[in-house]
Amino acid sequence: ILDDVWCNADVGNQELPNLLSPRKKGKKESKILVTTRSKYALPDVCPGVRYTAMPITEVDDTAYFELFMHYALEDDQDQSMFQNIGVEIAKKLKGSPLAARTVGGNLRRQQDVDHWRRVGDLDLFKVWTGPLWWSYYQLGEQARRCFAYCSIFPRRHRLYRDELVRLWMAEGFIRSTDDGGDIEEVAQEIFNELLSVSFIQPGVRDWEYYYYGEDHYLLHDLLHDLAEAVAGSDCFIIGNNTSQKGGGWTGDVPRDVRHLFVQSYDATLITEKILELGNLHTLIIYSVGGDTPVEETVIKKILKHLPKLRVLAIASSLEKDAFIQKPSTFSVPESVCQLKHLRYLAFRTDDKCRVVLPSSLNQLYQMQLLDFGQCHDLVCFCDDLINLRHVFSGSYTRISNISGLDSLQTIPEFKVRPEQGQEAKQLRYLNRLSGKLIISGLDSIESREEALEVDLAAKKRLTDLTLEFNGSSKVAAEVLEGLCPPVGLEKLTIWSYEGSVYPKWMVGRQNGGPEKLQQLELCSWSQPGPAPELVEGFIHLRELFLWDCWWNALPCN
Repeated sequence: ILDDVWCNADVGNQELPNLLSPRKKGKKESKILVTTRSKYALPDVCPGVRYTAMPITEVDDTAYFELFMHYALEDDQDQSMFQNIGVEIAKKLKGSPLAARTVGGNLRRQQDVDHWRRVGDLDLFKVWTGPLWWSYYQLGEQARRCFAYCSIFPRRHRLYRDELVRLWMAEGFIRSTDDGGDIEEVAQEIFNELLSVSFIQPGVRDWEYYYYGEDHYLLHDLLHDLAEAVAGSDCFIIGNNTSQKGGGWTGDVPRDVRHLFVQSYDATLITEKILELGNLHTLIIYSVGGDTPVEETVIKKILKHLPKLRVLAIASSLEKDAFIQKPSTFSVPESVCQLKHLRYLAFRTDDKCRVVLPSSLNQLYQMQLLDFGQCHDLVCFCDDLINLRHVFSGSYTRISNISGLDSLQTIPEFKVRPEQGQEAKQLRYLNRLSGKLIISGLDSIESREEALEVDLAAKKRLTDLTLEFNGSSKVAAEVLEGLCPPVGLEKLTIWSYEGSVYPKWMVGRQNGGPEKLQQLELCSWSQPGPAPELVEGFIHLRELFLWDCWWNALPCN
């Protein structure tokens, strides 16, 4: 099955016959099903092969009206008031399912018959793309800017909610609300708004969802065309590939472009075409081939010639093969401090590459996100980055002096050490920490009072918590007692606990502990006697994982 095959005037460059060369080995009576928008694609795909074209008939008026009303009204809402005007609007949408979704989604937000009549009277519906343009202008100003920005990504590129939200914030598209609401929450609401009117559509879950654990989203081709039209020359894509290294891409880049997406890292392309784009706010280089080193000299030139950058991302792909792999030690130049407007910095490396950060990074006071992929052994001093929200990195990451970063939401790990800036109390006021958090080195905490300074119970946005003792501790029981997780925690992992008793928040009725816990992992516990009684403590528990635990009886006997 070949779904949605396109063709253009230059058939020779498409190499479509090569795509189907395996058909020569197919058994007799084998068939290939092709879906396409153009009847001319069939002879292009299968020259000299007999084919049967089966046009897909349009949806009949009744079915189309029902589809439109499905998107335009709530499921249990009375349709009688909107029936007649709904029929008229549906007729003007010319049977387009996409128009039914976008226009219907917008009308759903304003359930007023007079408003529906005004929409039905608009001349905008007399042209084919009219419904999409009308739907676009129903969005708020911020949502329109965010949607237009999506044209920086190639057609059918997988979009991820959190990545988009963070890019929109870094670009300055999002303003806080009058009541002082968090701009990240505002950006998430804008994403949901675009989703509700089908300007962004959910992708089908496949193996990548189960591997990366995150849903992806797509722009319909016609909506990508719309985003390109409204963005104009602000956004541009260089669709080079790994076979075009060394200046193989020969197109022209608009001099006034602000947001640039480059498919593959190419030092020659950067130095010859990109460094002259002085107004550039965004430079996203999607992938770096495994044999391609990212030269420090090239990075220095980017930092020197593109001073207006707000987003600099190299190897933004989720695929490990696209990460930076060479050199084995990647040093971020001291001159990074020249990018005073920089808010989003990503040098995503694999787990065999080490990133060295300069002290001057601490001068980028607007910084919101640092992403170093799977980089190991990262040392990050960021105590002056008061706007920092997210830090991503691999194992053995050392982050210190973060007690004043009260906007921080994501860190890979915090290891407690008996050193200034690594104390447990550094986490005390970081109550916006969200999602997953690893706290290791708990054997360095010397008392229950010191553990209480972490104030874990106040970190209500956490859903996944790992607590690790990396050595023996005479006060392990007191420490774990003081590390009572938040009520809404969903997953808890505890490593190498050697205490003589179990904390009260784990056994018996809950006293402010993680009463909604669904997954519990206990690893390398070595107390004598039976395991803890978990029945009353975690009544919602669905998964219990035990590994290398030295007990003479399992939990709850």
